[in-house]
Amino acid sequence: MGNLKIIFMRKFYLLAFIFAFVLSSAQTYSFDTVTKYVLNNAKKKGIKESVNYFNSDDFNYFLKVTRVPDYLSATLFDSKTDLAHHFTVKESKSNGNVFFAFEYDYSYKLNTKHLINQKQYITFGEISESYPKQVSMQIFSSKKAKKPIAKHILTLQPASKNMFPMFALSRSVNYMLPSDADLPGNYMVVRDDITEKKVSCEFVLEDHNDVKLKITLPKTLNY
Repeated sequence: MGNLKIIFMRKFYLLAFIFAFVLSSAQTYSFDTVTKYVLNNAKKKGIKESVNYFNSDDFNYFLKVTRVPDYLSATLFDSKTDLAHHFTVKESKSNGNVFFAFEYDYSYKLNTKHLINQKQYITFGEISESYPKQVSMQIFSSKKAKKPIAKHILTLQPASKNMFPMFALSRSVNYMLPSDADLPGNYMVVRDDITEKKVSCEFVLEDHNDVKLKITLPKTLNY
């Protein structure tokens, strides 16, 4: 069983230290960036948080941390192997820091061929020349659809790599990127103004940080 301990700053969820304890060797996943996006609307801020760890060189996998009132959990999604790995997260506090211990629990098959939104079609407008740079994004139910089901205005921040997949995976209910979800250029999406039917909301990058995190799965997985 793999066991991983992580210390976050209490308020901002920023990674401070990492200690990894591996009892048996199997597949190892590396992460170099953690992001925290927050969904807001006109009536309420912080409707939903999306905290995820990514490897900026390989978006075939990512780690999603989920907080509910009574507990924390994490799931490592790997679209290449078509598997997900669930971790129980134990929380403790010491000297003003919050400690999270990630313990491997079980794995299950993703069945990526049966994704709910796999037929959706995404189009992008031209990136504005003015600052801040913005681009329109429209989502259609299929390539044959004439009207979009959702309209987005993305605010972009220049980055050293193409960080758009971090935003796309953070906001999606799925665990892999649509084949057409490819914004050209090296940008991080810092804000998404969304209009869907008569509902408007915003999906904002509240925090992101460079990290050095490795998770090694047990040699024998639990299904």
